[in-house]
Amino acid sequence: MAARLASLVCLLAASPAAANVAASTRTPATFTLSPGTASTRTEVLSEKLDFDCAEAEQEAVCRFEARYQLRNGTPEAEVIDAAFLGLRTREVRVRFDEEPLPVTEEQAASMGPTPEDAFGRPAPSLVERFGFTLTLPPGREGELVVRGLMQLERRFLPSGYVWPAVQSRHALLSPSPARATHWDIDYLLGPIRTWAGNPTLHVTVRVPSAWEVGSSPNASARTLPVSTGWRLRHEGDQVVAERILTAESAPEWLNVTLTKPQPWWIPGGVQLGLGARLGDGSRFMARLGYQLAAPESFLHSLSVETDFRDQLVLTPLTQYATPQVVIIPSFGLGLGVPVQVLPEARPGLRLLADLHFGPLGAVLTWDHYPALREGTDSFSRLILLFQVGL
Repeated sequence: MAARLASLVCLLAASPAAANVAASTRTPATFTLSPGTASTRTEVLSEKLDFDCAEAEQEAVCRFEARYQLRNGTPEAEVIDAAFLGLRTREVRVRFDEEPLPVTEEQAASMGPTPEDAFGRPAPSLVERFGFTLTLPPGREGELVVRGLMQLERRFLPSGYVWPAVQSRHALLSPSPARATHWDIDYLLGPIRTWAGNPTLHVTVRVPSAWEVGSSPNASARTLPVSTGWRLRHEGDQVVAERILTAESAPEWLNVTLTKPQPWWIPGGVQLGLGARLGDGSRFMARLGYQLAAPESFLHSLSVETDFRDQLVLTPLTQYATPQVVIIPSFGLGLGVPVQVLPEARPGLRLLADLHFGPLGAVLTWDHYPALREGTDSFSRLILLFQVGL
């Protein structure tokens, strides 16, 4: 998957200095701006980077604000020709000590080695350039603030040839399962070392309360994020994640992964079954039901069965079902409460085992009805149905 990078790059005459704002969806591991030595006389004393993220039209949008405390402790003025370089970044504004700096926007070329996407293809490298000039008189301290908007693409996490039971059994009516959605912000830490000083980096990420914040341990698009290293707290209807590092000891980049968990339930579809009651008094049977998943591996259904003569049974049932993996069918075991309506009202206990390959399957149920009052007998029924899911 193509990486999406945005960096604040400050240029001094012949040698560049850079600060570090970045956003992507994978993978930044080969992307480096840090030459390893300071290029400016002006020091960065501290940096605060805030991301405020939410979902808009199935995309994660983050408003960011980067605050750099600067100090020119030398007896000479320093003029810095700077530029904010970004991909999928817009509405960039720059202020120094609350005074806006004019920004010019233009297309820029690649900023160096480009990462590869999840399929090994070269990632796009063209960026937008937002240029501005910063002048620091001798002995001057001040705050440089960059604000803008980043629209992040979803991370691609291939699921392989595995289909959840509810989807494979109800391919017609069940939508594709809404899996957890991941977006990535890749915060480039290496470029801050091109400035003088060893600033403390304070990163804050705000997301909706239902979301999770973590980091991927490496650059693989298939690696799930973990929350290690982040301090999390709730603040109103948001989750706030914080992390503090120093420029000298920080890695080249820090990944921030935003995760929207999958819904706790998935719509299913209709079940149609035809078969027979086995044993003594065998007869034709038919079933009509509806099934959904909550969570993904547990299927819940309500069905009605009849022989179209004198038997009518309503059954709520819950079962655990394995996913279908390529040519390996989905297998399920369930427990339910059949309620016989005809010929007389009577509750019972149902054990179910089924096997489904796609929407086609076979279902074996064993129902036991205990004696509930004097003068009645307990009995059991075994039913085999061939079933199709819509």
